[in-house]
Amino acid sequence: MTDPAAPNAVIYARISSDKTGAGLGVARQEQDCRALADRLGWQVARVLVDNDVSAYSGAPRKAYAELLDLMKSGTFSGVLTWHTDRLHRSPRELETYIDVSEAHNVTTQTVRAGEIDLSTPSGRAVARTLGAWARYESEHKSERITRKKLELAKAGKFSGGPVPYGWHMVDGHPVIVEADAAEIRKATTSILTGRSIGSVVDDLNRRGVTTRRGQVWTSTSLRNLVNRARNAGLSIYKGEVIGQSVFPLIITEDEYWAVKSLLENPERRTNTSSRVRHLLSGIVRCGACGAAMTSSSRGRGGRRDTEASHYYKCPTPGPGHVFQNMQPLEDLVEQVVIGQLSHPDAGKHFTVGADAAESVETLQAESEALRARLDEAANSYADGAITARQLETITARVGALLKAAGDRLAALQRSSLAALHSGTPETVREWWDAADIEQRRAVIDSMFTIYVDPVGISAARRFDPERVRFEPKGQD
Repeated sequence: MTDPAAPNAVIYARISSDKTGAGLGVARQEQDCRALADRLGWQVARVLVDNDVSAYSGAPRKAYAELLDLMKSGTFSGVLTWHTDRLHRSPRELETYIDVSEAHNVTTQTVRAGEIDLSTPSGRAVARTLGAWARYESEHKSERITRKKLELAKAGKFSGGPVPYGWHMVDGHPVIVEADAAEIRKATTSILTGRSIGSVVDDLNRRGVTTRRGQVWTSTSLRNLVNRARNAGLSIYKGEVIGQSVFPLIITEDEYWAVKSLLENPERRTNTSSRVRHLLSGIVRCGACGAAMTSSSRGRGGRRDTEASHYYKCPTPGPGHVFQNMQPLEDLVEQVVIGQLSHPDAGKHFTVGADAAESVETLQAESEALRARLDEAANSYADGAITARQLETITARVGALLKAAGDRLAALQRSSLAALHSGTPETVREWWDAADIEQRRAVIDSMFTIYVDPVGISAARRFDPERVRFEPKGQD
């Protein structure tokens, strides 16, 4: 029979990593602890489990917090665990555990280390010694893992985990999955040509394209995908590119740096929604104050689908600012843009948007030279020719130049849309009709700053094209 006077005990089990999710590690700990309870004659009343939670990482452990609460309540007089390192690997946590054990007369028994009598100086000394060694082992293991990850990153090798979207493993070597790679290229090109993250996400989900885990795409998952250095065959460690990867590239390095620069630009529209409904929202500006105009509508007899019900307006309150019906303004802007793109010299005027002397080729050459400097610096450090501090300085300076080149390349990719689609009026019109609203907006925004002047007090309330001013961007 069970001794009614036997101590009530709580079993606490924890495992740091459970890759399969089967909980086998904690199940074995519980089994051993129950066998120990039988030998001691203790009654097991509760089992608390923290599965796949590291004590060293500092991650919250709900079951451990519950254990401390139960110890403080006086409901239990014993704790059973497989080893002291299952309870804590932090001296700070250990001291708290000692204080609670002393205050509430709780005894701790372990399968591997025996009884830990925290009510005596010698018992506390043993617990602290075991805790110190457990901390040392955790830190040493973390250091080994960090070193190994750095070694793998420098060699461009795969450090483990799920195989990234775009590749699969064949005999331990990454091989491109062409269908996935095509989606990566399409998404990268779409963003570089002015599409929003949200519109690309909607396109993927509408076509039934899923993530590596079979889930729908979100703005975050797509941003992470296109902003991934491995797409360009680059190896990265702690956010820094440190060499070439064994993963075959899907996009070029220049495309990677350009899209990275574009996504990290603080001026980029942060709204991830794909619902851009109106061609000139945020592009056309009030001629009185320069503010970007917004779109709106008003009902007429309960209807909002007439031309006159949709308009652009200046958000600045007060008289003297612009209110303009949409359709005639959009028609005018469309005519001007298509006319400009159809001009024989359109390619001369709208090639880069910043410095007309620059080209894709020159920026690619500059980027390649900067990357070669980084490689040379890394080799010099490996040969002992420069110190770690010197390598850090070189990497920071050259990295800044490389980012600047990426910024200019991103601007070029966006602004050169006009040149890419220049041609006869027929071909330009064909492209324009086929383009979606995001692409049209990108072209307009790369070509002009558009102002609409307010209507004079005595002027007729009809659309006057003379009130619309087009200020070209990026002309030589």
